[in-house]
Amino acid sequence: MSTPLKETFLQELIALLPAFLLQVWAMKPKITGQIFTFRVIFAIFCTISFLLSMVFSYCTPNEQYYDFRMIPFLFGLLYCGYRAGAVMTLIYIGAHFIFFNHGELWDFPNDIGLYLIPLALIFIPQFRHAKTPRRTRIITYLILFGGAVNFWVYFSHYGFDFEKNDIPWLMFEIGFSCVCILTTYLILMFVESILDKLSLQRQLQDLSQQFHQEAQKMKQLIDATPLGVMSVDKMGNLTAINDMMLRLFPSTEKVRSDDLIGKSFGYVMKHYDIHYPSIQLARSLQGEETTAEVLQYNGKILISTSSSIRNQETDEVVGAVGMAHDVTELQMLRSEIGNLERLSLVGQMAASITHEIRNPMAVVRGFVQLMKEKSDAALHDYYRIVLEELDRANTIINDFLSLAQNRIVEKEESHLHDIVRDLSPLLWADANLRGLGIEMNLGDDIPPLHLNEKEIKQLILNLVRNGMEAMNNKGTLTIETLLQKDTVQLIVKDTGEGIPQDKLDKMFEPFYTTKSKGTGLGLSLCLSIVERHKGRITVESEKGKGTTFIVSFQAHVA
Repeated sequence: MSTPLKETFLQELIALLPAFLLQVWAMKPKITGQIFTFRVIFAIFCTISFLLSMVFSYCTPNEQYYDFRMIPFLFGLLYCGYRAGAVMTLIYIGAHFIFFNHGELWDFPNDIGLYLIPLALIFIPQFRHAKTPRRTRIITYLILFGGAVNFWVYFSHYGFDFEKNDIPWLMFEIGFSCVCILTTYLILMFVESILDKLSLQRQLQDLSQQFHQEAQKMKQLIDATPLGVMSVDKMGNLTAINDMMLRLFPSTEKVRSDDLIGKSFGYVMKHYDIHYPSIQLARSLQGEETTAEVLQYNGKILISTSSSIRNQETDEVVGAVGMAHDVTELQMLRSEIGNLERLSLVGQMAASITHEIRNPMAVVRGFVQLMKEKSDAALHDYYRIVLEELDRANTIINDFLSLAQNRIVEKEESHLHDIVRDLSPLLWADANLRGLGIEMNLGDDIPPLHLNEKEIKQLILNLVRNGMEAMNNKGTLTIETLLQKDTVQLIVKDTGEGIPQDKLDKMFEPFYTTKSKGTGLGLSLCLSIVERHKGRITVESEKGKGTTFIVSFQAHVA
């Protein structure tokens, strides 16, 4: 292989070096694809290439230098912008001064870069925003312009007289120019291909990040919903399950939702004891319409539903989603509404017939009292029983009316201690008759509250008498007040036998009582009074140690 041909091939490899290095860089994992990073990297590769091209430049016997240094230089200038181009230009001038001028400046005007660099700088904005076909045209114009300048410099230096020995040189110039143009197109093709790849990588990263964000949003939405949700693919493998579903169907083992993803639904039911209705889910996987099912599981009332997940384009079933809703509280509310409706009916009946009942009862009680005074002493016990039962019937009527009248009460600023002290003589007298003791611990700094004194007195009397009846003529009843931040607490504590835990939840239900005598309306009446004062009443009890009622009022409530 002749020397010019070998040198031309070496120059071509050096010119192609930036494209090869850029391809290697683009193949590295986790490429960010930011344009600033690409410009810096490509400018460095192009600078290395044109410096190597200068080092291995081919010099003809007539001291004419041939190399491809302008190809990587132009690509670096056009792709990397003005700042990188300015640095590359300074490096180019310095290298030209070192490698070609040998310390002299007179030969630099003969370098085609002096004419090609300003033209390339003009084309940078157009090249940056152009598509591949226009970029190809711009590169072609610049290469042709550079070739024309090269011929012009040569002929201006050596003249235009051709001899026989000039024919081989002319053929070499033409072949060298063709290889130069071919190399330029190869580099352009490689670089544009790499840029397309980087653009696709950026799009893929953006789509992946967007998908990840949307998946996180969907997971947070599913976890935040009060419904238990899970989904399976068409093979029956779990693809999603939220924490609420695990709480509704607690596993025999401690398990997280992530531990179940990818496992088959049948396996999860068998090994983790999750009792969601499998038949309903299987029917949805078959594309069948399903109806809601009511389940009673673990003391809860649940409604389960499921539906198919379909491909929107083909309408093919690709999975199913199952949901469960805990309606236990809703069922309890319905029960409470039923109680309120019954109470309202009782109240209406009681209000409508109260006078008709009380008037005859008053007449009967008066005549029984008169007959007692005129009858023999041996019959007094019978008359006493009749009078007590008449009084109890009157008390029942009053309780009915008080409980049913959900009215707006008038309140005024009152002190809870004043109400307790007004009642204390009556409470002490009642306790003495039963052989019980009363202990009062009234707290300091209790602020005044907006209360209806009549209703609060009735509340205290009901709670105190309820506690006294629970102690069976022995023990001590404690009345206490506390200030907890912005809450005033009234505490009534007895030392009776206590209430079983399974009965505590029913204590405030109308007509429910644990005593052999009583209407079961006393604590319901207390709850009604507390709610009208925007307060809260709770009960704590321990078998064999007594029961504590805690009434809480907000100090700032008007």
